[in-house]
Amino acid sequence: MGYTIYYRMEFGERKRAIKVIKPILEELGFTVYEKDAEILIKPPTNSVEPMIIKEKEWLSVKTYKRQPWTGIYKLLLVSLSSFASVEAFDDEGWSLR
Repeated sequence: MGYTIYYRMEFGERKRAIKVIKPILEELGFTVYEKDAEILIKPPTNSVEPMIIKEKEWLSVKTYKRQPWTGIYKLLLVSLSSFASVEAFDDEGWSLR
């Protein structure tokens, strides 16, 4: 059964956000890079989808509720709320608004 996190953000300080989150995620084995207007966050496993961040667009990422990946993605969204306006929710009622 699938499990999905839905999210949207509008950055105030995009470059600063990347400067803060990139080294932390890389220490956890993630790959973080920018491609055009996107931020791509690839976990060190193929069992969950990479997170793609595009400003002002609703996106989603399937994690199948696998840990620690689901928890890391949720913590990432909470952390990014320091640099952006973030709205997020999941299939089970968790929300960040």
